[in-house]
Amino acid sequence: MTKIKVAVAGVGNCCSAFVQGIQYYNDGEATGLIHETLGGYSVSDIELVAAFDIDRRKVGLDLADAILSDPNKTLRITEMRSLGIKVQMGPIGDSLENSGVGLIDASSEEPVDVTEALKASGAHVLVNMISGSALEASRQYAEAALEAGCAFLNAAPSPVVNDGDIAERFREAGVPVAGDDLLDQIGATVTHIALLEFLHSRGAKIEESYQLDVGGGAESVNTLWKTRELKRDIKTTAVGTSVPYDFPLVSGSTDYVDFLGNQRESFFWFKGSYFGGAPFAMDVKLNTVDAPNAGSILLDVVRGLKIASDKGLAGPVEPICAYGFKRPPERVELAEAYGLFRSLVGD
Repeated sequence: MTKIKVAVAGVGNCCSAFVQGIQYYNDGEATGLIHETLGGYSVSDIELVAAFDIDRRKVGLDLADAILSDPNKTLRITEMRSLGIKVQMGPIGDSLENSGVGLIDASSEEPVDVTEALKASGAHVLVNMISGSALEASRQYAEAALEAGCAFLNAAPSPVVNDGDIAERFREAGVPVAGDDLLDQIGATVTHIALLEFLHSRGAKIEESYQLDVGGGAESVNTLWKTRELKRDIKTTAVGTSVPYDFPLVSGSTDYVDFLGNQRESFFWFKGSYFGGAPFAMDVKLNTVDAPNAGSILLDVVRGLKIASDKGLAGPVEPICAYGFKRPPERVELAEAYGLFRSLVGD
């Protein structure tokens, strides 16, 4: 098997978990992975080759040091060794207003030509983990991947797969793409979906439900002040399709608490009825560290995109999108999405 050469855009907390995770699982661990191998590819087959960011505290550093630089606050799960990959200055593209005091300190360096940098690195997959509010920069990274013939993984909520024009261009170019907005391993959205699917499968009638988040870190700031409506729409729509009828539903982040760091508190509430119209209500609380929630899914989707490339697939790869993202082109139940993904990867 060839190595899967991966470039990363956005050296934030999710990137930190992803990069640390590659080394952690290369060192022999297995707990926490959904799949140790996919289509013959193990985590050890993933090779990081390029990185892009806009923060002066990260640009120019070795990626192993940049992922541990301010304002990143996620867990350190392993002692990082030097990677020999210098973080390059990426495109800004969007206003940094209301991005949170101290959370983004833009570098004065000139952005590199991302397309040429991807070509020079030989990257097979570009993983977009930049801020959810950076809609224009996400599109610029997608365009660069397209021009470089590099598969694109859009972990951000910005529309790429759901932009008909750019999705069609990936299809015409013969390049696979997956997105939009990564679905965490045990995050709030997937937990909300799973509980609703369970209640419906047991014959319960859902009458009302909500899910609210409280968290710290840059993404919580952006969700609160810049992408609140976009994130709420994506999450509520994703959750709402898990039951085949309409009911009052809200799903989305609600507030930012600085001292929580990269932790997230998620609150769920369900009201409904079951046998004979008997009423029930359920309150659930989930406490997670946000960034590691992305790690196992990212490792799966990166390998899935390489397998899709190996098979000559192009444009939005629907089994990958349904399995790994909140806003795929077509939503299906969690179990069906998992089955479609497993069929694609051939394990």
